[in-house]
Amino acid sequence: MSQDRITKSARGEECQIRYVDGCNHNPETTCWVHSNSLAAGKGVGLKSLTLLGSYGCSCCHDIYDGRRPRPEGMSLDDARLGFYEGHERSLVILERKGLL
Repeated sequence: MSQDRITKSARGEECQIRYVDGCNHNPETTCWVHSNSLAAGKGVGLKSLTLLGSYGCSCCHDIYDGRRPRPEGMSLDDARLGFYEGHERSLVILERKGLL
């Protein structure tokens, strides 16, 4: 499995994180969002394993990474759950694309 092929596959994909009142629903802004979890290999100056990511629009990516405030009423746990559900949907897409 090529990590680079996974990140490049995000071009034009729909956001799979889909935060309510946060997602811009614009496939032109979709990128591969890496997990922020230590369990996924994230560390100071280190990205997590590419496989443990999700297709995400620029707005959902910014919310997940903390560069943009979470929408009103969204807890940190809600944000994490949205990412993990997006991760699962993204794995299905990667499988369909033959990237897994």
